[in-house]
Amino acid sequence: MSIKDDKWIHRWVVPSSSGGGEYIVGQDAEGNWGCSCVGWTRHTPRTDCKHIREVKAGGGQTITEHIIGKLGG
Repeated sequence: MSIKDDKWIHRWVVPSSSGGGEYIVGQDAEGNWGCSCVGWTRHTPRTDCKHIREVKAGGGQTITEHIIGKLGG
């Protein structure tokens, strides 16, 4: 999943549990979910990874919140 992939109309940033990076979770117009993590991109059938579950539970930051946070706003 790419941040530039305009299939995803909603996007969130979820930090890696190891602290080594972050993942992008997206939801398309039909309500389907995706994640940039290896656990989601390389497995079939695809099921919700821990990052998708975190966003569904109210976690993560929207892309806008994440960018504003990085800019110090």
